Amino acid sequence: MDVLHIALIILVAVGIWAVCELALTIRKTRDSVEQVTRSANEAIEQVQPIIAKADGMVDELQPSVKNIQPLLDKAGTAVDVATVDLATLNDILNDVSDVSGAASNVTNTVSRVADSAANGVAQAVGKLTGRPVHPKQQLTESSQASGQRDADQQSDAPEAAHMAPEADATQAGDDSYVTYGSANSDVVDGE
Repeated sequence: MDVLHIALIILVAVGIWAVCELALTIRKTRDSVEQVTRSANEAIEQVQPIIAKADGMVDELQPSVKNIQPLLDKAGTAVDVATVDLATLNDILNDVSDVSGAASNVTNTVSRVADSAANGVAQAVGKLTGRPVHPKQQLTESSQASGQRDADQQSDAPEAAHMAPEADATQAGDDSYVTYGSANSDVVDGE
């Protein structure tokens, strides 16, 4: 037995061993493939009822899908109508704003006319009494003050001519309000 025979025997033994290993690997692979196939079949069996239910749901939704377009058209029309209504409301509010502005202007004009008239009366009273009246003072009389003045004028007619306006301590901005007191009252400056 020569070295060549021994190498040949070792080589045959390694070949047999390799064939056995290959057979074992193929067997294990076959077992693994069978397990994967069984698992896939089980998953498919479990998924089939779900797919059947989804198919049924799609079949039930087909008539509803046909109604979606008319609903979307109606919703679009409603949005368009709401937009037109909002534009109309905006126009109305602009008109109300214009009317409010005009009313405010009228109120300011009437207030200025009343202030001018009151200042004119105050200046006339100042000339009659001989005491100057500040141009910004306004004459205001409450029903109580005018009633008291009428009573004082009837009782003391000569002293009423020398009566001076009594400035009220109440001020609104830069305007002073003047009220008339009794015939014996002193002049008080409201500024």
